[in-house]
Amino acid sequence: MSCFLMINNWTGTDQDAATEKMARVFRMGAAEASPIVDNLANGNPWQFDHQISDRQSEVAESYLKNLGFDVECIPVIADDGMSMPMKSSSAGKTGFFGKIKNLFKKKR
Repeated sequence: MSCFLMINNWTGTDQDAATEKMARVFRMGAAEASPIVDNLANGNPWQFDHQISDRQSEVAESYLKNLGFDVECIPVIADDGMSMPMKSSSAGKTGFFGKIKNLFKKKR
């Protein structure tokens, strides 16, 4: 199964650090992540455009929640109303969230 990540808001204490780490997680520049975090701090949700595997979402949710983000996983639904599995080629360990585990290992 796969899902989309929806971040509903941010209530952390260090917005600069949250912006930097969010930029790394979603592979975007700080200039792109900064207005997203600003909007989240003001209660405006943001959804990541790409679908991710359940395993990736669990890791991402845990990491982002520790940074003060309110995160939820929205299942991808097929035309028949059933949850769609993610293509195995897209669910590899070196994909979009492949580096999140390494972020946990690094000193904060």
